[in-house]
Amino acid sequence: MQALRDTSEPFRRVSRREPCPICGRTDWCGINSRLAVCMRVESDYPVSNGGWLHKLAPGMVKEEDIAPAETNPAAPVAIKDRAYRAFLNSLHLLPEHKKDLLRRGLSEEKITGNGYKSVPALMERWRICRELKEQGYALSGIPGFYQARGRYGGFYWTFKALPGYFIPVRDSEGRIQALQIRLDKPDSYGKYRFFSTPNQTGGSSSGAPCHVARPEELKDRRVWVTEGPLKADIASRYLGSVFIGVPGASNWRPAVEAIQELGAREVVIAYDRDKILKDAVKRAERELKANLRRKGIRVFIASWNQEKGIDDALVSGCEITVKEERGA
Repeated sequence: MQALRDTSEPFRRVSRREPCPICGRTDWCGINSRLAVCMRVESDYPVSNGGWLHKLAPGMVKEEDIAPAETNPAAPVAIKDRAYRAFLNSLHLLPEHKKDLLRRGLSEEKITGNGYKSVPALMERWRICRELKEQGYALSGIPGFYQARGRYGGFYWTFKALPGYFIPVRDSEGRIQALQIRLDKPDSYGKYRFFSTPNQTGGSSSGAPCHVARPEELKDRRVWVTEGPLKADIASRYLGSVFIGVPGASNWRPAVEAIQELGAREVVIAYDRDKILKDAVKRAERELKANLRRKGIRVFIASWNQEKGIDDALVSGCEITVKEERGA
């Protein structure tokens, strides 16, 4: 039983061109080059959602011929937005991930509205990609997806991602331009990964864009800059401000572009409190401040006495002090 189930090759629906090799009918059943799921003829291997598995003789059905493509440039943001929204709508948020987001300070309504979803199990991925393709979403040029070689030949669309949950990364117009994954088990590279496939067949690079988080009610017209999309989502909710989450303190240049798109004239930099111990972060803050000031933007620095990030500081009720920086 397990040997029949353990195949990475996706199934496809039977058709007039490819009838079911078990019952001969042209509808309802599914096939790949190794197995058939027949909805009419029973076997010793029932399928939980209907039908029975049958092992096929080699060569009885050919693997679907999908030509691989080279690494692709990323699609325009409007196309990525449509594909990512459909992708996230096909996923669920596991209870443990919802619990983590609630613990971080987000409400259930905000969790739903922001679109966080759990990374699906490995064996679900090709099915999700096939359904997206059937719904008319092209995955070529959508970072995170790529074409894998089937165990028995041919290629199919799928994606790689370590266990965790997806965080939508939005541009200044609210479009999803990338996805970031918060890992269940951080490794030597940290807690977060961009959903990106730059070196995979048919894959694309996500780059490292910044995230623009908007509050339900705008209470502060200054734009704030902090480290990370999720941190920006949480802080935006508590302060009622537009927050830009940079993927790393040193990667501030995309934030400057977003600030200009937003038309902001005042910016508050709220990098993590441990910047006092990290020369690279202190240098990045100085560079961001100087760049903004050269563009005629007033710059403020936020500080607090407890917690590492501004999100945790706000959730725990710490007082946030904001001071304008007038020097270079």
